[in-house]
Amino acid sequence: MFDLIEKTIKVAANVVTLPVSAAADVVTLGGIINDRDEPYTVSKGKRIVRDTEDVVDKIAS
Repeated sequence: MFDLIEKTIKVAANVVTLPVSAAADVVTLGGIINDRDEPYTVSKGKRIVRDTEDVVDKIAS
């Protein structure tokens, strides 16, 4: 039960901080200045998808 709540809060926190990742992409030109393989927004989006899948899997089981 607490695992589901924890995962749901994690998804919510990632969604709320998504604009920060977008702003970081603007400042760093999409991560080019930092030699990142992918922009911060893409990384955050992947985390949101992964965490959401975890929540759905937890609910389904």
